[in-house]
Amino acid sequence: MKNRGMELVVAIFGLALLAQNANGADSTTVEVTILKGTLQGLETQTVLNGVTMYSFKGVRYAAPATGTRRFSVAEEVEAWDGVYDATQHGSRCTQICVPSLSSIIGSDDCLFLNVYTPNLDDWASLPVMIWFHGGDFNFGSGNSDIYGPDYLVENDVVLVTVNYRLGPMGFLSTRDAAAPGNVGLKDQVAAMRWVQDNIAFFGGDPSLVTIFGNSAGAGAVQYHMISPLSRGLFSRAIAESGPILSTWAISYNSTAYSFALGKLLGIHTTDSTELVNGLLEVDSESIVATAIRLASDKDNMAGLNFIFRPTVEVDVGQDIFLPADPWVLLKNGQINDVPFMMGTNLNESITAVNDVSKAAFFNNNFDAFLPFDLNLTDSRTISDIVTKVKDFYFGGHGVTDDDSLSYIELRDDLDYTHGTEMSLRIMAYYMDSPIYRYLFAYDGGLGFFRKIFGISLTSGVSHADEVAYLFYQAAFGVTPAAGSTDEKMVYAMTRMWTDFAKYGDPTPELSTNVTTAWEDMTTKGNFLNIDSTSTMSSKVFNERVQFWVSIYKNILGDFACLFD
Repeated sequence: MKNRGMELVVAIFGLALLAQNANGADSTTVEVTILKGTLQGLETQTVLNGVTMYSFKGVRYAAPATGTRRFSVAEEVEAWDGVYDATQHGSRCTQICVPSLSSIIGSDDCLFLNVYTPNLDDWASLPVMIWFHGGDFNFGSGNSDIYGPDYLVENDVVLVTVNYRLGPMGFLSTRDAAAPGNVGLKDQVAAMRWVQDNIAFFGGDPSLVTIFGNSAGAGAVQYHMISPLSRGLFSRAIAESGPILSTWAISYNSTAYSFALGKLLGIHTTDSTELVNGLLEVDSESIVATAIRLASDKDNMAGLNFIFRPTVEVDVGQDIFLPADPWVLLKNGQINDVPFMMGTNLNESITAVNDVSKAAFFNNNFDAFLPFDLNLTDSRTISDIVTKVKDFYFGGHGVTDDDSLSYIELRDDLDYTHGTEMSLRIMAYYMDSPIYRYLFAYDGGLGFFRKIFGISLTSGVSHADEVAYLFYQAAFGVTPAAGSTDEKMVYAMTRMWTDFAKYGDPTPELSTNVTTAWEDMTTKGNFLNIDSTSTMSSKVFNERVQFWVSIYKNILGDFACLFD
C-alpha cells in the first residue's frame, strides 16, 4: 500500500507540474495593483468552455511565520516595490507526505493564497468563494493540482484558495501565553481579512464572501461559524464532510501532547516557555516527522491519525479563536448567523475498508472507538455502551473480516454522520438564516480518493468525492466527457454552490442540470439527496442517528427532543 501510495503521489505532483507548464504556455501576463503593491498574474482559459480567467498564485496574505514567529499568530505582510511574480504557487506548509508517510515536504514560509477571477474590473462586484483545503489539519494545500478553479470561475465568481499552517506548526498548544494554539485557524482569519481589504481589485465583492471547505477544511468552516474572531468576515458558509462534533476535529489533550513531542525531541522540561523555545531550535521537518509518532493504534481507532488539531483556548491577552468547547458554544447559541450549507457523502469511510484486517485488535480495545467528548470514566458505563455499539453494528460479535460494510458505517457515523446531524439540528434551532443539508450519493467517474489510496472497491461514494465535481483536478488531467452524467453533475454542483454564494439559496431557480428545489433543512432534518436524479427527503440515516442520540442523551439534554 505504501509503495502504491508513493507512486500515486509522485504521479499527482508530476501531472500537476505538466498541467501548470502547459497552462502557462498558452497564457499571457496581466498586472493588478492591490494595497501593498503590484502583482503579475496570468490570463488563461478554463478547461471546459474556454472562459477567460485571470489567476494570481502564491500571493502573500501574511508575513512569513518563520524563525521565532513559527508558533505565533501571523503578522501583516509588508508592502513591496516593483512587481510581485504571482504566476506560480507558493510553498505548501510543512507536512508529512500523504499517503506514503515517507517524507516531509513544504516550508514554514507558506502563508500564500491564490486568486482566480473571470473579471478584473473593480466595479464587477462578483461573489467571492474562499476555499479551505482538507487534510486532517495536518496535510494538503490550496494548490490547483487538486483544486483547479476552472469549473467554479465559469459561474461568475471569484475563487480564493488558501494555505494555512498544519500539524504541530499550526496547532501546537500549551494553553497559555507560550503557545495559545490554533494559529492555523487564525491564519485563515488573516486570509479572510486580506480578502476584505483586497478582493475588490480582482472584481470581487467583500460584502459577499462565502467560505467553504472539505474534511478538515469543512471543520474549519464550522469553527468559523462559532468563532468570535471570524464574525463579520463572511456572509455564507459551506461545510463538506467535516463536523466539529467529532473526535478527529478537536484535541482535549493538547498540552500533554505538546510536552510529549518535546520529550521525543530531547526537550525535557515542565515549563511551557522552555518547551516552545526549545522547539524553536529544532527544524520543522524533524518536528513534523516526530509528531506522527505520537498517535497510537488506539488513537487511530478514535479517528486521530494525527495528534495536533484545534483546541479550546484560554484568555492570555491574545485574540481567542475558540473560547469554549464546540458543544458549549452551539448549545448556547453562540453562532455566526449566516446562510449555511453542510453535508456528507454516502460512503465516507470506504477508504478505511482494509482496516478490518485489524479486527482482533479492535475487539480487544473496542472502547477506543467511543468518542472522547462523551467524557466516559465509569467502567460500567463504558462496558454498556461498547455492548450497544457491537449489537447495533455487528450483531453483538464485534468486528470480523466479513464486516467491512458494517465497519464503514460505524466509521462513517463516528467521524461524520452523528456530528453533522447533531450540530445542524442545534444550529437550526437558533438560526434565522436558512440551513441546507445534503447527502452526496452520486457514484461517478471523477472521484479521486479511492485512486489516491489504492482502494480496490469499485463502487461507493467516498469521502471527498464531491470535490471532483467542484474543482478541475489537473493532477489527473481528466475532464468530464461532453454530454456525460459526470459533466451534468459538474454543472449541477457548481451551479448550486455558486448560486448559494450569490443568493444564499442553492436553487433560487431551476435549470437544465438542477431540477429539484432545495428546501431549508429546518429542525425537521430535510436534506437534498444529490444524485443523477436529486430529490428532497428527511432525516438522513435516521436509525443510525437515533442510536447515537441515545448515546449522547446526557450531553444533548433538552436538544434531544429535536430528533423526535
